[in-house]
Amino acid sequence: MELVILRSGGNTFCATEGSLDCSAVWNGKFASEVQGLTGLPVAAWGLVWSAGAFSLALAGLSRAARGRSIGRVFGAARVTAIAGAAGIVVMLGASVAAGAACLGCLAMDALVAAYAVFALRRWRPFGLPDWPRAAALAGGCAVAAFLVLLYPGVNTPRSTGEPGRRAVAAAAKSSPSSEVAAEPPEVSSGSPQRNKAIADMIASLEPSLKQTLADSLAIYRASTPQELPPPRSLVGPEMSPVRITDFTDILCEHCASLNETLRSLRQEVPPGSYSVDSRQFPLDGRCNPLLKPGGNRDDVRCVAAKLRICAEPSGKEPDLATALFEKQEGLTRSQAIDIASRFLSRAQIDSCLDSREVRQTLEQDIANASRFDSDGTPIVAINGRKGTSFAPFLYAIILNRGKPDNPAFAALPQGNPSAHLH
Repeated sequence: MELVILRSGGNTFCATEGSLDCSAVWNGKFASEVQGLTGLPVAAWGLVWSAGAFSLALAGLSRAARGRSIGRVFGAARVTAIAGAAGIVVMLGASVAAGAACLGCLAMDALVAAYAVFALRRWRPFGLPDWPRAAALAGGCAVAAFLVLLYPGVNTPRSTGEPGRRAVAAAAKSSPSSEVAAEPPEVSSGSPQRNKAIADMIASLEPSLKQTLADSLAIYRASTPQELPPPRSLVGPEMSPVRITDFTDILCEHCASLNETLRSLRQEVPPGSYSVDSRQFPLDGRCNPLLKPGGNRDDVRCVAAKLRICAEPSGKEPDLATALFEKQEGLTRSQAIDIASRFLSRAQIDSCLDSREVRQTLEQDIANASRFDSDGTPIVAINGRKGTSFAPFLYAIILNRGKPDNPAFAALPQGNPSAHLH
């Protein structure tokens, strides 16, 4: 559940600063490869081990209480303990590679280590009788737990930012923006060039990404358009056919991915196809009245949001946002101010950060974000309608000039307008 909250843009119980950072471990290269290969995130594999370890120990104690043979069951528990000890080594190695540690992971490691010490030392007299069958029993328990957890594991939100951007880049390479841009301005969604570009992109997607695109379109179609205030720091032409309004939090992984996606799309679509109006929705109750007070000791979420608002009049907000997102892991209040000082003077920061005008502007952003039914960040609106940050969705909607329907969309599976996407 903590992993779901994190990947939905929420704040986890162990989200601290510096090297104690859950996201760096849970969303690192090793964890991503594990989920991609097996369908289960690393957290679910911890549950697989726990279910087997508990079941075998309980079965052994139950058989012992009834005077029945326990050798094979305890042998299987000892095999499971060895597997758990090996898992600790692997996870510690992954943490070292990520340069961070997860408090929840460390607590789990301590429990696994205690189990291993007990099973391997206290149960030494039982030995490993009939070890092939003991190993088979341990493996059977693991497979059973794996199958039980497979469905929720596959449906655990994962970062689709990089795979989505790769698919868009490949599609744009096969249908260059110069070819799409050669159409008369008055041509809309019926354009053969645009339809081909969208169809090529859809054909290149893996089935799971096609489903994500279908769900994103379903969310967009089902959304009621909201009237948003005039933009404050618009990037792109004011009269572009697609205006993207995003509400982000500086520590949200999906928000950083969205920032990268919006920048990369500049190279993949015709010039002037879309504009971006960035707003703030910090996930900290100290400055966001829609959330309960609490969170990190460091109020970096609130400070970063205000710093970005302070940079808007100078036109440097997009560059500041990118600089902050690039240093997202372990970002603190003091580090955010140091980064902002590259774009604003210290005097500007000091006078602006706690000003009444900035607080009111942030309150307006939060109020506008609340119009969209969302349980995390980023909140993405296209021409006032709720969308998602999924790169293929944004690419298709931009090429389709904000329209929710296109002949190429017929190749997609049925979309779910209630899907958990951001």
